[in-house]
Order: sequence, then structure tokens, then C-alpha cells
Amino acid sequence: MRVQDLYSPGAQVARPDQALAEAARTMLQSHVGSLVVVQTRGADRRPVGILTDRDIVRGQLRLSADLFCLTVGDVMTPDPLTIDASAGVTEAIESLHTRGVRRAPVVDGTGNLLGIVTLDDLLPAVARELEELATLLGTQARHERKLTA
Repeated sequence: MRVQDLYSPGAQVARPDQALAEAARTMLQSHVGSLVVVQTRGADRRPVGILTDRDIVRGQLRLSADLFCLTVGDVMTPDPLTIDASAGVTEAIESLHTRGVRRAPVVDGTGNLLGIVTLDDLLPAVARELEELATLLGTQARHERKLTA
């Protein structure tokens, strides 16, 4: 199974120069805990960061500044892990684990944003694959018992 089968399209986005208060409002209204920070050039939207609710709180406290005085770029986590839509589920989970993150923007072959994938999207797919494997092993065991009986 591939990430392209599991990711959520239409990820909520922000720009690095956007007011942090505006981005926080977007997160609140959209009921999401993160925004993909993108740099736009024409129709291209390239992920350049991730903004989480935790980034907002930590950044505001670290900089001792008001939300209305800060921009997304001031507190975002730069250089986000991106996962190509054609990546396999196992590869995506390994990448998330290596970077120690629970979510990543999904990009096409040219690096443009398609959506977002989370560990919660990937783990059920792994569980289904393991269940199918267990079923296959059980079927094989029953078949072998019939042959030896």
C-alpha cells in the first residue's frame, strides 16, 4: 500500500509571513493541531515548515512576544519531513520515526504539496496488512493439516 492511498488531501496551510494570530485562528476554526507552512510561486506550493499548536505556545514564550507581533515564520518548525505520495507505508512510518514526528506533508514528484499524512492514517493500514497475513498463514496451516491427514 502507498501513501497516495491514505493521505488527507487539502491540508490546512499558512505562509511564513502570515500573522501568527491569524494562523492560530485558522487552526481553531479548522479543528486542526498543525498547519503546513508553504512558499508559493504561481500554482506551486512547496512545504517549508510545519506550525503546530505546541510551536505557537513555545515560540511565544521563548520570544516573550504577543501573538499579534509574531509571524508564522518566527515560530514554525522549518525544513519539515516531506513524504512522496508514491512512498510505501513502511517507508513512511520509518521516516516519521527517524524524524520523531507524527505527521508530514505529502508531496508529488516535484515537491508540491498534495496533503498531509499522520501516523494515525498509516497504522490502521499496517494492521490490515498484518491481519491479511495472519489469515493467509492460518489458511496455509489448515491446508497443510488436510494434506497430512
